[in-house]
Amino acid sequence: MIHLDNIQKSYFMGGQEIPVLKGISLDILKNEYVALMGSSGAGKSTLMNIIGCLDTPTNGQYVLNNKDVSKLKDDELADVRNVEIGFVFQQFNLLPRLTAAENVALPLVYAGIPKKERLDRAMVALEKVGLASRYDHKANQMSGGQIQRVAIARAIINNPALLLADEPTGNLDSTTSVEVMEIFGQIQAAGNTVVLVTHEDDIAAFAKRVIRLKDGHIETDTWNQPKHQLSTS
Repeated sequence: MIHLDNIQKSYFMGGQEIPVLKGISLDILKNEYVALMGSSGAGKSTLMNIIGCLDTPTNGQYVLNNKDVSKLKDDELADVRNVEIGFVFQQFNLLPRLTAAENVALPLVYAGIPKKERLDRAMVALEKVGLASRYDHKANQMSGGQIQRVAIARAIINNPALLLADEPTGNLDSTTSVEVMEIFGQIQAAGNTVVLVTHEDDIAAFAKRVIRLKDGHIETDTWNQPKHQLSTS
């Protein structure tokens, strides 16, 4: 599903080139569950941005679902993101004046889907994360874990092939983090590919493959037996 060939990314500050990714070659298959790890500055967020079509590489090739997205223009990348990719961020990014269902339905507004269909699909997505009963609640009426579940529902409403999560438990306590990570496991078990960025070993333990970056290179790429059993409730 994801093919990265010698991906390099540099930024320029004060006329000086600063290399961040220094030749990443990587394949991620459909329905894999991968954790990207590394210390601050290792390049994991930059790599996530490229995988998520939020940025393009300086050099190298990125093929997503048999489509070379390495050289696409911004509007073309936006189209790929809207169809192929769902995002979950540490900061949740919900609009406070909207209800949970309205927040979840936002991607469908941009896609021009009629209101009734938007809300029907939002309810289905909220059901998947166990929050259908909170459909009319606003962010200030929900806990941090519930807000993150809403954000996950929003990310999956378009049925994306790829779900990307950047430090999704960074603002949550340990118990709530486990609950949220179990939802990611259920999403992956249903057929989605899940790639998450984390610096926490106990969060990476939920993934089936752990890739560690160091100084812009892949340091290790190992298979992992998930330590946590997913709840069946």
